[in-house]
Amino acid sequence: MKMRAMQMRGWLAVGGLVIVLGVTVAWMAHRGLADGQAGSNAPDASGWRGMIGATSEAPAGAGSAPAVAMTPDQVRNRLFKEGSFAGTEPSGDWCVASAKLRPCPDLRKRFEYYILGLGEVSITDIKTLVADEARKAHGEPLASQIMAIWDQYWQLRTYAWRNKFDQSDRSTWMAVFEEQKAVRRQILGADWAKAFFEQDEQHFKQYYEQLESGLPPPPDPGEPVPQMAPGKDPAAVRAERVARYGEAAADRLAKADEEWADWERRLAGARTEWERLKGASNLSDAQRKQDMQAYINGNFKPDEQARVQALLHL
Repeated sequence: MKMRAMQMRGWLAVGGLVIVLGVTVAWMAHRGLADGQAGSNAPDASGWRGMIGATSEAPAGAGSAPAVAMTPDQVRNRLFKEGSFAGTEPSGDWCVASAKLRPCPDLRKRFEYYILGLGEVSITDIKTLVADEARKAHGEPLASQIMAIWDQYWQLRTYAWRNKFDQSDRSTWMAVFEEQKAVRRQILGADWAKAFFEQDEQHFKQYYEQLESGLPPPPDPGEPVPQMAPGKDPAAVRAERVARYGEAAADRLAKADEEWADWERRLAGARTEWERLKGASNLSDAQRKQDMQAYINGNFKPDEQARVQALLHL
C-alpha cells in the first residue's frame, strides 16, 4: 500500500500537454488525488508531463503556509513527521560526482519531491530545507551551487508564458513548445536545460509528429481512463479499456480498482472508529488515541499506518 498511498500526490500541474505515460498512471491521476499525499514512491515529477509552466500560476498552496519562516528542523518535522512525507525518502539525486555538481535529470526529481510539500509549508520553507539537506550532503560550496540551480528552476516553474496552450487546437502546440524550449535554455543554460527536459521534449516531438503524420493517434491524453463508478457496467468498462489499451493493461487497471476500493473501505472504517472514540465520554484523550492505534494496527499494514495517522490528524 505504500506505493499506492504515495502515488496519490505525485501528479503536479506543471503543464498543458499531458501525455499518458502508462495506463495505470493515468488512472491514478484521474482518481482525483483524493488524499493529497506525497512520497518517494510517487511517479517522478520529472517524468514527461507535457510543458512545464503552461500557465503563469505558482503551484497550488504556494501562498497558504504560515508567514513566519521556519527553521530546517521545523520544516523537516512538519513534512516528515507530522505531514504527508512520513514514511518516504527523497527521490532523485543531488547530481554531485567527484566533488563536482554535474547536470543530470535527477536533480529536477529531487527538487520536485520537495516541491510536493507546498500547502503544508511555504516555498520559502521548502527552499530552506533543500539548502540544509544539500549542505549536509555535500558541504556549503556545492550547496550554494545547487541552490543557484534551484532559484533558476523555480523561476522557470513560475514563468509567465507568452503563448497559451489549447489542447483542442493543435496549431497552438508548437508555439508553446518552442517558447518553453527557448526559455528553459535562457534561464537554466543549455546543459541543465538538456539534462532536465531533453527526454520530455523528445517525447512531445514524437507524439506531435505521430499526430501530424495522419497515423492512428494514441488515446487522447486529455481523456480520462475508463473507470468504474456507481451504475457503470463492469463488463462495458473492461471492454472499453481492452479496446484502448489491451488485455494486460485492462487487467492492471482492474487490480488497481480493487486495491483502491479496499483502501477507501478501510480508511472510511478508520474515520468512523475515530469519530466513535472521540464521542466516548468515558475515555481520556490518551485512552482514545491508544484504542485508535490498536484499531489501526489491526486493520492496516505497518507501511500504511503513518499515512492513516496523518489523514486522521492523530
